[in-house]
Amino acid sequence: MTHTDSELFNTIVNAPFQTNQMETALLFLGIIVLLLVNKETGQIDRVALSNTELAHNTETVSAIPFIDIKIALNHRSNTIAQAIATGEPQQTTDWKTLFTPALTAEQARINQASGGIAYSAVYPLQARDGGALIFSYFQYSQSIGRSQSAFMERYRAIVEQYL
Repeated sequence: MTHTDSELFNTIVNAPFQTNQMETALLFLGIIVLLLVNKETGQIDRVALSNTELAHNTETVSAIPFIDIKIALNHRSNTIAQAIATGEPQQTTDWKTLFTPALTAEQARINQASGGIAYSAVYPLQARDGGALIFSYFQYSQSIGRSQSAFMERYRAIVEQYL
């Protein structure tokens, strides 16, 4: 059976919510985003967004459609670009750092509030030309612990095998 990239990308962001709903609920996980580096444009492209109610809420209010939000790979104040550049996970409680410069701080925070997200972690990917996974939680950062960290590390390793 042949799968297109689009099918693979959607499976990546949706699998945890479809295969183990109890675990994702216990982890307070609300949204997963897959981003890939586009070497031709020098941009970070959003290629898949989980099919969850929280993700739909953010899409509904976003000033720019999800797929059209592009971030320059070398944009130093963007958390995604920092994660890819350093190869180290990054975290934020303010989505302005995930969307700068594509959205204003206010627009990014409206997206975040509409999704009920309190904390996001960006895990860089070494597969293909590089990229990242964003794990967004409806739990405050001080409540994010070993369970979430272990899940994100484990899931990143699985995703890198399939990309």
